This record gives sequence, structure tokens and C-alpha cells, in this order.
Amino acid sequence: MQALDAIRKSVVVAAPVERTWEIFTERMGAWWPLARHSIGGERTETAVVTPERIFERWQDGTERLWGRMLTWDPPHRLVFTWEVGVNGGNEVEVRFLAEGDATRVELEHRGWESGTPEGWRSYDSGWGFVLGRFKGAAA
Repeated sequence: MQALDAIRKSVVVAAPVERTWEIFTERMGAWWPLARHSIGGERTETAVVTPERIFERWQDGTERLWGRMLTWDPPHRLVFTWEVGVNGGNEVEVRFLAEGDATRVELEHRGWESGTPEGWRSYDSGWGFVLGRFKGAAA
């Protein structure tokens, strides 16, 4: 098991870096598993990524913040706070690295020093599921 300081996941997507970035940021609502991994569940209409924040929008127009963007460096890297179901102090960094005609997407969710092992394990499996969905959508 990984140390409780960070969750690290990666997938290789069969698309160039620019397209992979676009699918991750501009089309998140199409591939993110909203029914299972959102605040509003069935009420959630989409997930949105902007240079300022990442959030979900419900069918009635309500917006619920997931995090604030700390670094926006298209098409290579973004870093945002993660404010959903954790004790604060969490950050998520996503890097997009060219591998020939493909892109390696590396995700690190850090700041678990004040979290619980149960929460860490939940997010560890959750990020694996989410990135699997992303890889399928980007193929």
C-alpha cells in the first residue's frame, strides 16, 4: 500500500497532448461518472473545469465547488484544491506528458496527512475508476 501522503495514478491515452487536455478540461461533463462521483448525484447535470475552478452544475442551475484552480498551464499541467469530502488541505495535480502519439496522464492527490485511512482508500480506488472512464472517453 502507498504511504498516506499522496495517491498517484496514471493512464496512457491514445491521443496527442492537446486533444487529451481538451477532453479532460473542456469535456469533463461527458466522461466524469457523475452519478457515482459527485455531490448532487442524480441531480448533477455536468462537471466544469475553468482556469479559476472546478465544479459541478445541477439540473436546477446550482453550482457546487469541487476546488479552486492553483495552476493552469495548458496543455501540460493543472493543479487545484480538492474540497469534496475531505478535511481540507488536499490538492490534485494532473500532468499531460507526450509519449509518441499518445499521452500519459499522471494524477497526484496529495495532502492526506490529516485524512483518515478509510478516506484515502476510497479516493485511491475512486481515482482509478475515474481515470479509467477518462481513458475510455479519450480513445
